[in-house]
Amino acid sequence: MAYVFWLFRSWKINNIEIKFQNQNFIVFNKPNGLLTHPNSKSQEETLRDYLIKIKPKLSDWGEDFREGIVHRLDRVTSGLIVCALDEETFISLKKQFKDRKVNKKYLAIIEGHLASETGKIELPLKRSESNRSKRAVVKNGKLSISEYEVIRTTNKHSLVLINLVTGRNHQVRVQMEYLKTPVVNDTLYGAKPNKLITSAEICLHSHILNFNLFDEEFTFESSPPDFFNKVLEV
Repeated sequence: MAYVFWLFRSWKINNIEIKFQNQNFIVFNKPNGLLTHPNSKSQEETLRDYLIKIKPKLSDWGEDFREGIVHRLDRVTSGLIVCALDEETFISLKKQFKDRKVNKKYLAIIEGHLASETGKIELPLKRSESNRSKRAVVKNGKLSISEYEVIRTTNKHSLVLINLVTGRNHQVRVQMEYLKTPVVNDTLYGAKPNKLITSAEICLHSHILNFNLFDEEFTFESSPPDFFNKVLEV
């Protein structure tokens, strides 16, 4: 099996950074505040709309309003997201995400400090009954697993590298709230508002994506937004 590690110059379309594109897939560096795909509550432009502009024929075979989308990032989360440009790639990547074969690492700045420098978090998650827009730790929920390493600490915050073993909705956000170390500015999950960041931003970034496709291994890396440094400097 060939191994391919991509280091290249990215470019932008409508201020959305494209980290890589070939005939099979495209990797975006999604900014905070941008929806991955449309929902019933909003008519605004989404990442999916930019994808259709790049590859109009996706609408011939993709799922309505989610053409090419094999995974998603929350609106307030930034970073790497891969989208399929043909049906065979869509099926392959979708299955890899479902089977937990895609390596996903996130960078997060959290309030306070974790009990240890490294560790594993295993919690059952389910949609919150009191707030349907949230997930919560519930006994009969689906198991969520994350592994973490503390990269840097300050008096108020910690920069943490998180490996997502599972990929539940809002996984990192719920887990950090449960540990009483919420992601900075994630007010939905217990964080205090941070004056250095807009309401459309939290300190959670999809940092590394690694997957295999058609006998080649691809690894992509993205630096977090500039406001990460501002938060850590306070």
